[in-house]
Amino acid sequence: MAGTASSAAACDALVVEQPSVLRLDYDPFASAPASGRMNFSIESRSAERCAMDIALLGRDRLPLDETEVGDTGVRVRFNAGAGDTAMAATATPGIWRVQLDPGKRYRLSFEVVAIRDAVAEAGEHSETLEMELRESGALSASHAGNPVTLKLISPPRAQMNIAGAAGAFGQGAAVSRVDFGEMTANEARRVFLQVRANTISRLTIDSANRGLLKRDNSSPAADSIGYFATLNGVEIDLRQHYEAMLDLPRTLGGSSLPFDLRLGEVGAHVAGTYSDLVTIEFSPL
Repeated sequence: MAGTASSAAACDALVVEQPSVLRLDYDPFASAPASGRMNFSIESRSAERCAMDIALLGRDRLPLDETEVGDTGVRVRFNAGAGDTAMAATATPGIWRVQLDPGKRYRLSFEVVAIRDAVAEAGEHSETLEMELRESGALSASHAGNPVTLKLISPPRAQMNIAGAAGAFGQGAAVSRVDFGEMTANEARRVFLQVRANTISRLTIDSANRGLLKRDNSSPAADSIGYFATLNGVEIDLRQHYEAMLDLPRTLGGSSLPFDLRLGEVGAHVAGTYSDLVTIEFSPL
C-alpha cells in the first residue's frame, strides 16, 4: 500500500507595528495602583485560520507575565488588553494564544498594572523584555523577537505628618496644636515628624515670634515667654530660619523624628493665652 502523509498548514504571523514604549507614571505614595497600556499590531501570513502564541520573555529567555522594573522594587503584571481579537491566557504564564484569520491585521494590547509597591528613587527607570510570535505550542519563534520597553517615571515626592506618637507614616493621631496648659518652668511636650521621601529632601522650621510665646491680642512689646526646640536630639535655634537636608530610607513607613518643645523660665506674667506659630515644611529637592 502507498499513501501520502498530510500535516496541518504552518501558522505564521509578523509584528507589523512595534510594541509602543509604555510610560508608567508612578507615585509611590498614591493610593491607586499605577497602570498603563502597551499597543502593537500583528498580521497573519497564513492561508488558513490558525492559532499563534504571543510570548513575553525575561532576561533569562523564559516566559513571564510579571516582572520587577529595574532595581526599584516595584513589580508589575502584564494582562491581555482590549484588541481586535481575544488574547487567551495559556497554562504557561507569559504566553497568550490568539486565533488569526488569513491575511488579516490585528491591533492588540497589554494592560500593565503595579502589583507590588515600593518607594522608587525619583527619576526614570526601565525594563526591557522581548515579545515573540510562535506557532501554537511551539517553544521557539520562527522570526526575531521584538523589544518590549517599560519606563517607570517616579517624580520627586516628599510627605510629612505630625503625630502625637512614634510610628510608621500615617499611624497615630495627627497634631496641629501643642498645648502646655497652665505653664510652668521647663515643662516639655513631644510630637513626632513622620517623614518619607523618594529623594533627598529639605526640612525647614520657622518660628513667627522667633522662639517666643507672646500673649494673644497684645502689642509687640508685651510680655513673652521663651521656649526651646529640639529635633531628633539636635537643638534648633528658633531665633532664625532652620533648614536641614534629609536623605531618608526609601520606605513607605518612612522615619519618625521626635520634635521636643520645652518652656524656659516662666516667672510672673499677665494672665492670658500665649502662643507662637511654628511653620514646618518638607519638600523634595
